[in-house]
Amino acid sequence: MKKKKFVFGMGCGCCGTASLALLLNSQPNALVSHEMHPILPWILDEGTMQYKYGQLDHQSHLFDLVGDVGTYYLSYIGFLMKSLNEVEVLAEGYDFKFVIMKRNKEDVVKSFMKKFKRQRNNPLQNHDDPTLKVDEWDNAFPKYNGISLEDAVNQYYDDYYKAASIFVTSHPDNVRMFDIDSLNTETGVKSILDFVGVENQVVMTGVKKNTTAEYE
Repeated sequence: MKKKKFVFGMGCGCCGTASLALLLNSQPNALVSHEMHPILPWILDEGTMQYKYGQLDHQSHLFDLVGDVGTYYLSYIGFLMKSLNEVEVLAEGYDFKFVIMKRNKEDVVKSFMKKFKRQRNNPLQNHDDPTLKVDEWDNAFPKYNGISLEDAVNQYYDDYYKAASIFVTSHPDNVRMFDIDSLNTETGVKSILDFVGVENQVVMTGVKKNTTAEYE
């Protein structure tokens, strides 16, 4: 029996996640979204994850590949892999792949600082600043209080990829990390698509879905 292919893309943010979604969604008979609603909270919420999974599963009989890309999926790798290994119907009929994008730390910090200033928000810290916007994204990030926002972004980056590396090591067949430069070469793009298991690949290089948020 041919297994249904699910892909969950992620990265700390400002690291090519939107471009990854565009690349994957451009493959033959694929349906891969970017930050499909509802936005997941950083703290594990099994109910909301199951709802989102149900949305994807509903489409899986129509497409060869379904998935979604969002920073917050890092918090859900353990839950999804546990489900895949312990639920018989999933183990026998589904294949989960987790693609983690990574970009140079200095560039990510600069991009986040510009992004937060432009959007007038700060999801990395608890605050009651009336000049800052508060929305669902405040729950989608961990919190780093008592330090500057720039230090918070630096710590978030370190924590994110430390946790990501653990999953890469513990689940090498399902979780893999790619540098953002992989999106700019045929070899790099093919390595991502090979890992996901895409057949009849459309190899697109230099894809930039969201230049302002991803690459500034």
